[in-house]
Amino acid sequence: MGVARPLNTELTPEHYHQHRQRLVEQGIVKKKHAPSTKNNINGLKKKWTEHCTFFKKDRLQFLRLATKEDIMIFMKWILDNYPRYINGYLTTAYGLDLSMREKMVMNVDDVYITLHHHWILDVSIFPDGRQRLQLAFLVLVSAYTASRPGALVYVKRNIRVKKRAYLTPDDSSDEMDADEMDVDDDPTNPEEDVEALKTLCYEDVTLVLLPNPRGIRDILAIEVNLQYTKGHHKKPKRKVFLFSEVNDLVFDAIILMLTIAIHDNAFRSEKIQSVRDIFRLRVKQPRYSLELKWKKSILKTPIFRQAVLSVDGTRTSSPEDAKALWYYTYIYYLQRLGYIVGFAALLTGYALRRGAGEVLDALASQGILQQVMNHKDAGIFQAYMNERVQFDVQAAFLGRPSSDAAMKATSHGSRYIDPRAPTTLDASCQQPLRTHPTVVKCRQLRDSLSVEARRVKLRRGEVKKSRDEFFDTIDTDEIDKQLDLSLLDLEEKHWKPKAVEHILPERKRVAELICERPADSTKEAALEHRILTIEALVALCRVREAQPQQTRAYDRTWGIMDEDTATLVEPNPLGMIYSSKQCPFCFKEFCRPCKMREHAENQHLKLYKVDELIPCPNPVCDKEGVILNGHEHFKNHAATVHDSFLFDKYRK
Repeated sequence: MGVARPLNTELTPEHYHQHRQRLVEQGIVKKKHAPSTKNNINGLKKKWTEHCTFFKKDRLQFLRLATKEDIMIFMKWILDNYPRYINGYLTTAYGLDLSMREKMVMNVDDVYITLHHHWILDVSIFPDGRQRLQLAFLVLVSAYTASRPGALVYVKRNIRVKKRAYLTPDDSSDEMDADEMDVDDDPTNPEEDVEALKTLCYEDVTLVLLPNPRGIRDILAIEVNLQYTKGHHKKPKRKVFLFSEVNDLVFDAIILMLTIAIHDNAFRSEKIQSVRDIFRLRVKQPRYSLELKWKKSILKTPIFRQAVLSVDGTRTSSPEDAKALWYYTYIYYLQRLGYIVGFAALLTGYALRRGAGEVLDALASQGILQQVMNHKDAGIFQAYMNERVQFDVQAAFLGRPSSDAAMKATSHGSRYIDPRAPTTLDASCQQPLRTHPTVVKCRQLRDSLSVEARRVKLRRGEVKKSRDEFFDTIDTDEIDKQLDLSLLDLEEKHWKPKAVEHILPERKRVAELICERPADSTKEAALEHRILTIEALVALCRVREAQPQQTRAYDRTWGIMDEDTATLVEPNPLGMIYSSKQCPFCFKEFCRPCKMREHAENQHLKLYKVDELIPCPNPVCDKEGVILNGHEHFKNHAATVHDSFLFDKYRK
């Protein structure tokens, strides 16, 4: 017989009765759902309410008494109503396209073409060099970890932020103002600071020096720990990736991490002042590695950071006041780059994830594939597989060697790349849009925001139509040209990319180094080339990129027509009296006065201290040298002289 265990006599029955009472008072402990799960729950609640209304039932009472049959009828009701509604009325009324879009897959060749254009040929403007470097670093980390974009940058779940940070690719840089640039409009929100830490920070990256006794220097490597992958709220799990040095510097993520660390002055050792100090370090016995520690004060600082508005202009936020890079800012930069490179499909972070998963599926085990892709079972990867079968079935059937080169060339995004694809509309295409009935009607209503929204929508649609037509006809045009040239015995003129002359010497220096290899093949020359490249990148991070010359004034003549002559009418010049929706600083029109006041406070007034002198931007006041003494004086001047009220921030 077993020996009875002694009971804990210190805990009386009354203790357990009290504990049970506390549980009753506390009630049900609700799960902490992710934002996407909450959205799905709310959508299902809405459908359940409609379902109960249809059957004339009380939704709560019906749910309490619901049986298995009732739930199955509810599911059938959803299938009977929502798909039919979408496939019927909405499709007809709004011309919805229900066809499946091709999922773009990027391999190493596509990444090289993208990064080569980014460093050498790209003339797009970033707030500063740090933002340009961050984009290249994010592309490499996404490719080397097969991670979702949300695991690397901050997903700010706010529709207003999404609209402002994510810009359409056809918006030319000379039309972007402070609201459209990547500027944080609420830096004092404490909830944002807490949430912003759910991104890749310095504490997630370990920089290690590994011994190389036979070489002229030791080898650098970095470990990247991705904590905030999908499902981390429920089941936190470490997933650490190792990056090593790459001879082709355009693919080397370590030099970009070193550049960011030096730019942020992140090393704990005060003796490290330059990249040359790092490459002089050696791992000595009995150690087998040497970790380059970060400062404790910077461990929680995001590596990828947002550009914020400052007195010196828009710059990457400092480590002391760090703002994590928004997901939609990253996606905008990435899509703009793919757009200019000439991809036929839209470039997204998932194109890199699919490409990495494709390689792992061919080379790694099933367990490694599931670990890297963060999938519970093997079946989930079917959604990420390349739609073009990655196996030469024809060669297998014929018993012949596989044509791997042909398959690689035809099954990835670079197959359709053509940098000649139009990215903007020429004057002949823009002119019909100026007099489009929708724009004319909105201009007559004097709703400038609606005019701008519809103008952008029209222009976006025309550019997309132009690009689709280009990719649909370019192959036939090339064939016709070649056949005509052969018949006429004419020499074909080879296409050459436009010569790019960078204004910034720092940018020019990076373009000369990062995609080239030194002429001298010795290890000393390779090390010197690597050091010079990192130094050039650090110098680039410290400068603002030159803003483009304003090729034309902001055109507010869209939709303004004289009915008799059908000619455009010049807008009235700016006067002393503003409309209630016009910003007294930049004179931009908003949809409501409260939006104008919010914009003026967050984008202009916050750049000045409360008692700092503020010049009046109005041309007449500026000519007379009107300078106001602080915020309150400026608001009073705007109200009494320009009829622009900034005092009541929430007045409708």
